[in-house]
Amino acid sequence: MDPRAQQIISLTDGWRTGTRAEAQVLRVLRDTLEGELDAVLADLDVDTVVGDVDDHLWGAQHRTELLDLLLRQRVGELSTDSVALVISALHQGGMARDHQELVTDLLVSLEGAPFHDLKYRLNATKDHHDLEHLVFDDLDEDLRERLLRHFAEQAFVDPTSDLRVLCDIDDTLTCAIHDDRYPRGTIYPGVVELLHALDDGAAEEPGRAGDLTFVTARPGGPRGLVEQYTRNNLSELGLPPHSVLGGSLLNLHTKTVMAERKLQNMHRDRQLFPECRMVFIGDSGQADGQVGAEMHRIDPDHIVATLLHNVTDLTQEQREEWAAQGVHVFDTYAGAAAHALRLGLIRADQARTVVEATRRGLEVVDLTEEQRTRLERDLAADSESVAALS
Repeated sequence: MDPRAQQIISLTDGWRTGTRAEAQVLRVLRDTLEGELDAVLADLDVDTVVGDVDDHLWGAQHRTELLDLLLRQRVGELSTDSVALVISALHQGGMARDHQELVTDLLVSLEGAPFHDLKYRLNATKDHHDLEHLVFDDLDEDLRERLLRHFAEQAFVDPTSDLRVLCDIDDTLTCAIHDDRYPRGTIYPGVVELLHALDDGAAEEPGRAGDLTFVTARPGGPRGLVEQYTRNNLSELGLPPHSVLGGSLLNLHTKTVMAERKLQNMHRDRQLFPECRMVFIGDSGQADGQVGAEMHRIDPDHIVATLLHNVTDLTQEQREEWAAQGVHVFDTYAGAAAHALRLGLIRADQARTVVEATRRGLEVVDLTEEQRTRLERDLAADSESVAALS
C-alpha cells in the first residue's frame, strides 16, 4: 500500500476524526506529487475519507477544501473511477449547495466521451447513490435543469448505439405474485443470460457498463434502504453492473399508481440517457404492458420495444394487440431472446446462449408434472423461433 494512503487511513481510523487530523489529511493529499494522486486514492476507502473530513459550523471548512482539491484543482490527474467515487461519497449524506455547484460545474465542463464515461460510471455504483439519486434527489431544481440540458446537448455530441435495459423484478426476474408455472421465489431460467446479452448489445464489442436498471414500484424507504436491500438480493445472481429505481409506499395500493411510478422512473431514465435506446422487460400481471406501450407511443425512437413476460395466460389475440403497440409477449426467456434477436437487440450466438441457459435452468427447477409439460412445450416453440432466426 502507498505510505501516504496508509497515513490517511491512520488519521481517519476511529470513531471521530478531529479537525487537526482532517487538516493533516488535506496536507498529505496537497503534498502528493503531480501524477501520483490517483494512485493514493486507489488505496483508500474514498467513502470513509470524504465522510470523515467535515465542514465545521464555527471552524474550518475541510470537506469543501478537500472537494475543491479533488474535483477542481487536480481533477485532471484523476481517473474516471476516482472522480466517480468522490462524487458518490459526497452525495451519501446530502449535499450542501456549494458542493452541488461544484459537482454540476464539473459535469457540465465535460463533453463527448469523457462526459459519458463519467456519467455511466456514476450510474454503476454499488449502492443506491447512483446517477438518478444524484440528479433528482440531491441537486436543487435549477442545477438539475442545467445538468439535464447538458445531458440533452451531449446526446448529439457523442451518440451511441448502447441499449438501456430497464427490467421489472416481481414476475419478471423472479416468480413472485401472479405466475403459477413456477415455485415462488424461482429465478426464471435464462433471465440472467438475457440481461447480459442485452447489456452487451448486438455489437461485437460490448458497450459501456451501467446500462441495466431495475425498475420497481417497491418503496425506496428512508435513505433508499429498500432499494439497497433489493440491490443486495440481486448481487448474488451474477448480473451486469446495475442500478435500482424504486417507488414509494403510496405505489403499493393499486396497479394504476404502480404504473404511474414506473412511467416516472422510465421518463427519468430517458432524461438521464437521451443518447441511448431503451428496452423494457416487464410482465403481464402489473400493468407493465401499458407502461411500455405508453413510453413507446411518446418516443418510439427511444424505447424501441417492451418484452412482456406472459404470467396471466394472454390469448393470441391479446398478444397481437400488444405487438401493434411495440410490446412483445413471451412465455420463456428463450422466447424473449427470439424477440430481441428479431429486433436486432442481440446477436444470434447470444440468443442461442439464452436458449441453452433456459433449458438447463428448467431442468433443475422443482416442478409438478403439469407445470413441466407446459413449460417444456413453450420452450420447444421458443427454441424453434430462435433457430429460425439464426
